[in-house]
Amino acid sequence: MDAGLAAVLGAAVGACGTAVAAGVSGFFSRTQLMLQLAAQQQQTERQIRADLATQLREPRRQAYANYAAEATSRLDALWWLHDALCQSPPRLESAEERLRASFTPASSTAYERVLLEGPEEVAAVAARLAAAIEEATHIAATWIMDLQAGSEPTQRDFAAELSQATATARQARRNFRMAAMDAVRADGREPESGQAQVRTAAILQWLGENTDVDSAP
Repeated sequence: MDAGLAAVLGAAVGACGTAVAAGVSGFFSRTQLMLQLAAQQQQTERQIRADLATQLREPRRQAYANYAAEATSRLDALWWLHDALCQSPPRLESAEERLRASFTPASSTAYERVLLEGPEEVAAVAARLAAAIEEATHIAATWIMDLQAGSEPTQRDFAAELSQATATARQARRNFRMAAMDAVRADGREPESGQAQVRTAAILQWLGENTDVDSAP
């Protein structure tokens, strides 16, 4: 083999080696870039889910707190009515005023807010709490009307009925608090996680479309 042919073969081998090295380097670079893009997408998805959870959580937290406070106020009023009506003689005038002040329809807006904020699981528990308080309130109102009528005492034990109904309402309040805590817990998991995933996918799709437009030549 003369020197010229050897030089040509050497150059060819060198060029092939360089091309192979460049190809391997490019492959690993592309792989690393794809991994980086995947990690960025995962981070974006986590951030979007966290933002969505926060947007849902804070209004709900306030709505739940307002309704729990309203329920507590009404339960305290029911116990006060129980004690006032059990006295001898019953404090009828004060009881009637307290009943009217504590259970006006206008003060039920907190319950409506919970129904609007959801989710359905919490709204259902809130409805049971509202029903329990309404039942106890009805017993208290009937007791007051019975005493005001001044007729012969009925066979109903209003004191026991109101005590039991109020205890049931207190248990319903505990159930509501537990459901509310679950809906706003700090780790961001939400009862309607499927809906959150749909919203996340839509946002990511929109971001991807705009990225493609911006990168187009």
